[in-house]
Amino acid sequence: MKLRKLTIMSFLVAFSAVLSLLIKIPFPTAPFLIYEPGDIPILIGGMIYGPVAALAMTVTISILMGFVVPSGGIFGVVMHIIATGLLTGVAAAFYKGTLKSARIGLSLGVLAMSITMPILNLWLNPIYYGMPREAVMGLLLPAIIPFNLIKSIANATATAVLLPKISAWWERNIQDVAKR
Repeated sequence: MKLRKLTIMSFLVAFSAVLSLLIKIPFPTAPFLIYEPGDIPILIGGMIYGPVAALAMTVTISILMGFVVPSGGIFGVVMHIIATGLLTGVAAAFYKGTLKSARIGLSLGVLAMSITMPILNLWLNPIYYGMPREAVMGLLLPAIIPFNLIKSIANATATAVLLPKISAWWERNIQDVAKR
């Protein structure tokens, strides 16, 4: 069972990397903010295996992407761990196998990420980038806040659409094999 779980989690991390490398959409008001749908497989894995697995996959993909796309450096890795960890960890913690709990978990994950990331940007961008805090404040409304809202809502919505289909497949194919 543990090997199967690690294998599936590894596949989800790899799929997350592929999505992040293939699909990159710059945010119009701040092209340095780039939407990548790589959180979707991590969200699905978190819903299947729980918040600890979500955080483990988040840390793994963040470090992996830090090596593959090193432009963000350690700051990018840390911010990705926090942003994706909040979205996926909170969503997975509230998911109890029902559509209602999925909606609640995904909504709370969106809120956690969307509230925390602007605050962290305001605090950490001046340290890492040497930007004046006023410059970061000037980016909050036109860029940072809407970017985090759109990114988290897009990933949560895609997960909400895919999760029932994946759950049904999971029950038929993976759970049955595990019971034998």
